Amino acid sequence: MEKAKQRRPSLAKILVIAAFVGAVAFGGYLGYLAWTNDSFPSQQMPFNEFAKVTTVQFNGTEYAVTITWLSGDNLPLYVQITSSVSDAANSPTCQLGFATVTVGQSIFMPFGISGSSAAPTSVDLWIAVKPTIGADFTIQQQISHYTSTIGDITPTRFACTEPASVM
Repeated sequence: MEKAKQRRPSLAKILVIAAFVGAVAFGGYLGYLAWTNDSFPSQQMPFNEFAKVTTVQFNGTEYAVTITWLSGDNLPLYVQITSSVSDAANSPTCQLGFATVTVGQSIFMPFGISGSSAAPTSVDLWIAVKPTIGADFTIQQQISHYTSTIGDITPTRFACTEPASVM
C-alpha cells in the first residue's frame, strides 16, 4: 500500500490566515481599550455652537470652569480637562449627571489637579455631548485666561464621578 502524500498549506495561505486573526484580535483590543478608558466620541463639533466659557478660576490645586449652555437639543454627558504641557492638569473623566439642560443654563465644574502648581499655560476643556437625534460627539475649548483665586473655590453640588460606561 502506498502512503498518501500530505499537502501542507502554502506559506501565502498561512500568512493570510495569520493576518486576519491578528487584525480581529487587534480590533477587539482597541475596542476594549476605548470601552475601559472612557474615551470621548471621535466626531468633533465647534464648541461655540453649544457652549460658552464664562469664567475660569484657578487656585493652585483646582480649576473651576463655568460654561453657559447654548443648545437645548443637546445634553452634555461627561467632561475632562487636559493639558499638553502639564500632566498635573489632566483630570479624570467626570460624569455631569444631567437629565436635561436648558438654553442659557450655567454649569459650574471644578476640577482638582494633582499637587499644587502654577497654572499650566495650555488647558483644554472636553465635553461629550448627546444630541436628541444622531451620534454622540465631542466639543473642545482651550482655556487660556483664568482668574487667580486665593483659598477655596466656591463649593458646588457637582462632584467628579467617572462614567459607568462610555460608548
